[in-house]
Amino acid sequence: MRASPASAELLDHTPTSTGETLAALSEKSPVLLVLLRHEGCTFCRNAMSDIARLRRQIEEVGTRIVLGHMGAAEDFDAFAERYGLADIAAVADPQRTLYRGLGLGRGRMLQLIGPRVLCAWIKSTVAGHLPGKIKGDPLQLPGAFLLHHGQVIKGHTYRDASDRPDYVTLATPLQAA
Repeated sequence: MRASPASAELLDHTPTSTGETLAALSEKSPVLLVLLRHEGCTFCRNAMSDIARLRRQIEEVGTRIVLGHMGAAEDFDAFAERYGLADIAAVADPQRTLYRGLGLGRGRMLQLIGPRVLCAWIKSTVAGHLPGKIKGDPLQLPGAFLLHHGQVIKGHTYRDASDRPDYVTLATPLQAA
């Protein structure tokens, strides 16, 4: 997956909580950009738990994690703190410019409440990832992308709200052949 010139420009103009743009961060090291749904989403909470659990493995391959969200930066900081991820760079995108620019759409009914999603929702809730207040577009689907040198080099667009990518594999830069 390669970034289009439009998405490369988007990365160059998207600031993170560090004050640097996504493109600038990706010049220093690969960046795993995880664009979440909303803080109240049980699957977003799964993702945060997964990232917290896998963080060391992701960072060991030389990749930095950046979390994207649709809420206010202050609210997200408190949310990230619950998972021990408050020190990770974040991107606040309430207008969903980055989501749309990277090709992430809004979900259809089966992608948001279909049988597969409902089954996963029950498992997630039983595991303690209870839903909360919606902050952002509840129809937005998430995605995860590996950025390097200002470009998208790998990506995972979720097939539905409950999809759980292999973050470690996605975060591992492509090896030169």
